[in-house]
Amino acid sequence: MESVLKTKEVSDLLGVNPTTVQRWVKYFNIHCQMNEHGHYLFQTPHVETLKEIQGQLNEGKKMKDVMVSNTTIIQSSEQPGEMIPTFKYEQKLEEMMMRIEELEQKLDTKADDVVTYQLLNHRKEIEAMSKSLLSIEQRLDEIDEVMKQNMTMPLEEMPQKRRSLMQFFSF
Repeated sequence: MESVLKTKEVSDLLGVNPTTVQRWVKYFNIHCQMNEHGHYLFQTPHVETLKEIQGQLNEGKKMKDVMVSNTTIIQSSEQPGEMIPTFKYEQKLEEMMMRIEELEQKLDTKADDVVTYQLLNHRKEIEAMSKSLLSIEQRLDEIDEVMKQNMTMPLEEMPQKRRSLMQFFSF
């Protein structure tokens, strides 16, 4: 059986970036097999084709001017008229649906966690504001009580500072 290389291995072999290899495969319509994750799998003829492309590009040709010999481009292993069994599609579809459901559950859990965290923070803020409000109310009550006492006290009995302040505001 022929050796199968992944994109990274081919890019290392050619000394180019993996995205360059992917771009060449798409641009020159090189039919490679793909694994279950959608990653390219290259056989020896594919690598030879890519080396031929690289050689022409290194000579200064533009991608549109590169000529690839048709004998090195390999069509997929399945013949055009060959039918793919339905159960394979159904199996892949079922796997994909399970992954989608799993992701939706994770997303729901994450959203719930975020909302819970926000609610707890809002609760802490409200409690802090409530404490501050109670403190302000107590302080106002104390000031009100002092004011009531000062209003009932004769002007002569008030301390000098308060007396001058009260005279200033009195009519």
